[in-house]
Amino acid sequence: ADGSAAALIVPDKDAGRGLQLKHFYSEIVSRGKKEMTWDVSSTGFRMGLSNYVTDLISTDIAGLVEHALEKGGVQRQEITHWCVHPGGKKILDAIHRSLSFSNGNLDPSYTILRQYGNMSSPTILFVLQHIMEGLSYHESNCIFGAAFGPGLTMETFIAQTH
Repeated sequence: ADGSAAALIVPDKDAGRGLQLKHFYSEIVSRGKKEMTWDVSSTGFRMGLSNYVTDLISTDIAGLVEHALEKGGVQRQEITHWCVHPGGKKILDAIHRSLSFSNGNLDPSYTILRQYGNMSSPTILFVLQHIMEGLSYHESNCIFGAAFGPGLTMETFIAQTH
């Protein structure tokens, strides 16, 4: 799939209705260095993706979430929405199992995957937009986001409504 997305980020003094970015955290799963790659060729970007990526994410996502929440000073029970990059159905299913989800926590990710496919980096912003369209800004919301990249890099963010 192909897509593009953008986000408008402003200083706190200009904050309106939206999200406040609270924390970013990343880890590299070095044993996945060859499992997801991006190379530049004469015809553009060339992506390498092995079936082992799902296993790596499945094994490491719970620890990543725990570390990110700890560094961000947030308890897991405070998370009201999960914004996970839908790299594929197998990846989402593995995350669902690894994080012991049982109540549709990844529905926004599955919805975007079904509607648009994996559009690479912009996909997580499509998931975030889908989540934000359903938010009540009269309530406190805490969103945990996670995406995956070459190396295997796992990137996260924590955002809250204000």
